[in-house]
Amino acid sequence: MLTVLLGGFTAFGPLSMDLYLPAFPELAVDLGASQAAVQLTLTADVIGLVVGQLVLGPLSDARGRRGLLIGSTLVCALASVLCALAPSAGWLAVWRFLQGAAGGGGIVLARAVAADLAAGVEAARLFSLFMTLSSVAPIAAPVLGGALLAGTGSWRPMFWLLAAKTRSRASPV
Repeated sequence: MLTVLLGGFTAFGPLSMDLYLPAFPELAVDLGASQAAVQLTLTADVIGLVVGQLVLGPLSDARGRRGLLIGSTLVCALASVLCALAPSAGWLAVWRFLQGAAGGGGIVLARAVAADLAAGVEAARLFSLFMTLSSVAPIAAPVLGGALLAGTGSWRPMFWLLAAKTRSRASPV
């Protein structure tokens, strides 16, 4: 069970980045935004992922991992809800940064927990799984996003899905 949870944290960043790519044109129309403004929402997420890893990784060494992992997961779920409700591309960029920072925390904390709990061959297997998930998520995410867009006609359900998936992993580690 722990392996599944940690793998989910590892895959969330790439999944959240690429899930809504097929919806960029719809998002621009819906929010009355330029393509540049829509692309800025992706940039904000990427910057957030980096910041989250840089801040929460060392912080977890000093304060412990469990609370930060649960907290970052809950913040990520909340940010996903706020993304789904965003009234403008500017607000979407703000919420995407927050979502990315919290998701980046999940990535670095999952790897730190794995390193704390496993050694040798077991650790190698875990990190291999994490790398596989990190590689598959960017491939699968646009396909899933395209299916959601085709089925719903809107970009917003993509963020509701991310909120639900994130919230479901917020159980204690």
